[in-house]
Amino acid sequence: MKRSAGPVRRSLALIVAAAAPALLAGCGLFGEKKAPPSPLPEFQSSLNVGTAWRLSIGSLRDTFLQPAVVENALYAAAANGTVLRIDPASGSQVWRTEVDTRVSAGVGADGFTVAVATPRGEVIALDADGKIRWRAQVTSDVTSPPLVGRGLVIVRSTDHRLSAFEADTGKRRWVFSRQLPPLMLRASTEMSFAGENVLVGYPGGRLVAVALSNGAARWEAAVSEPKGTTEVERLSDVLGPVVVADGQACAASFQGRVMCADAGSGSLRWARALSAGGGVARDARAIYAVDDKSQLQALTNDGGASVWRNDRLTHRQLTTPLALPAAVVVGDLEGYLHFLSPAEGSLLARVRVDSSPIVARPMVWNDSVVALTADGTLTLLTPQR
Repeated sequence: MKRSAGPVRRSLALIVAAAAPALLAGCGLFGEKKAPPSPLPEFQSSLNVGTAWRLSIGSLRDTFLQPAVVENALYAAAANGTVLRIDPASGSQVWRTEVDTRVSAGVGADGFTVAVATPRGEVIALDADGKIRWRAQVTSDVTSPPLVGRGLVIVRSTDHRLSAFEADTGKRRWVFSRQLPPLMLRASTEMSFAGENVLVGYPGGRLVAVALSNGAARWEAAVSEPKGTTEVERLSDVLGPVVVADGQACAASFQGRVMCADAGSGSLRWARALSAGGGVARDARAIYAVDDKSQLQALTNDGGASVWRNDRLTHRQLTTPLALPAAVVVGDLEGYLHFLSPAEGSLLARVRVDSSPIVARPMVWNDSVVALTADGTLTLLTPQR
């Protein structure tokens, strides 16, 4: 937030930041009654889901920590500063490092460099053996996972500045910043590589391509246009990951739309009205999105037409979906993973990881599901027909 903003605007922004998780769960900002989660629906299970392994890594409470899956390595972090590499085939620990400070963001990894960040804006990079390689400072605290690759560690701080560091040395390569609206949600967003650019979703419903070489803005696309007369009504932050595939970049925004644009130029391919509760997922069949009422929807890749909608999990604070060959997977506030049919959206299976919320979006390893809860239960689940 700009220092020139008055005290009223600063206070409002802090209120919105603190209220964001409840807001995205279906609670109004200023005293509106929170909608209760729907009861678990009854259905006939038609997908067998086994547990390959399960382990406890330490609490994630009050963080947006996200595992990273890189070929045959799984990286995870706990809020107390523990960073681990795990063999996803067996669930065994390869190495464990204590970074001697609390961690609020991570994990970013490319197999050579592993990066996390702290509530005080410190970025910590580890090498492939788990040894701390360098530490660097950014301008504010960090809640979104660093993006690691192409020889860079790119960090987005909560003031929405991007800082790019050389992965080997920690030398700062460039910083990118842009003007922001007075009110923003304090929610985790994830960056994505697209060719020679990094794609970043911003408050105000904007998707920006930033050049990896020098931090210059290449193009900007509207995920949504803020609407309404009050600043709260005009909230339209881009949420969750930006998905890049087949030349398209797709994203979703709160109180806005799901859209897909040309990944090279930013030109709009299609857009559909939807108030997002998280990011989008994609496969060859469809785009999958969860709205702010936790209704899961499938939209066609080529035009955004509705394929199906499942409203049986409303207000269960669903995660960003994961698209697998056998199922679309979402986690919820009570530690359940729900497996749905990619073709029609019907429920196929349900597994409880533990009793705490699944706060990280489910991830894939070898067509299996990596899930992580707020209490730090990390597990690999294998769906089989």
